[in-house]
Amino acid sequence: MKFSISKLKELRKITGIGIIDCKEALIFSNGNIKNAILFLRKKGKKIYINRYNATTSEGVLMSSVNSNFTVGTIIGISCETDFLSKNKDFLDFSFLLSNHSLLYKNKNSFLNSSFNKFKIEDLIIDKMGVVGEKLILNIFEYLEGKFIIEYTHNNNKISVLVQFSKKFDVLFARDIAMHIAAMNPLSIDCKDFPENILQEEIKIIKNQVIINNKNKSDNLIDKIIKGKLKKFINDNTLLNQTFIKNKKLTIKDYLYSFDKKLNIISFKRINI
Repeated sequence: MKFSISKLKELRKITGIGIIDCKEALIFSNGNIKNAILFLRKKGKKIYINRYNATTSEGVLMSSVNSNFTVGTIIGISCETDFLSKNKDFLDFSFLLSNHSLLYKNKNSFLNSSFNKFKIEDLIIDKMGVVGEKLILNIFEYLEGKFIIEYTHNNNKISVLVQFSKKFDVLFARDIAMHIAAMNPLSIDCKDFPENILQEEIKIIKNQVIINNKNKSDNLIDKIIKGKLKKFINDNTLLNQTFIKNKKLTIKDYLYSFDKKLNIISFKRINI
């Protein structure tokens, strides 16, 4: 009995059962999905029907860099329960996928790649059958440069990649990645600050200042608005933020303490 690859994929997605068992079931059922499911159940296979209609509101993030710190990735695998997102076996599985992801520049090529002779996409489907929850690789971020550092917060809900202009101490560089995870800057500096956010904040500040300073001159109100706007930008730009591990320094001060030509080129911060 011949059956299409699409039938095999459909049965695997519905049940979470491995390729060999699904092939056997489709051969036995002459390609009928309903009868194939019944066949698998009679064999005692643990099937999670309709798992693809489940809600994936939980998940984990993992970040990795290669051995020479020139490539970094963040992957995110969503699941259904907080319990599974903290499960050691699931975290170990996610960690293995994260390391493998360093060989690929986008999600599709990663999902279609082979790991221990199996496609990553198939491994995720197989894992569904083991854990009994819907799993989706819904995040894939890639960064390449002269020096890339990663950081994943210990709850696996926040991951960061940072690209520096040159290599310096790995532990100190990771402190900056940790700072980004904690402080969530909107941009590196004022030059690349998101214009839409800036314009919205100007409106908010103007309304607040005018309401609270009705009896003050227009010139003084204008100075207050400019001062508040400057503080807002400094608080939300990475280089101007106060370093969380040393309140006497900004991130710019911290970088320049190593090398005044050292720069942050880009960063990615993902949270779930």
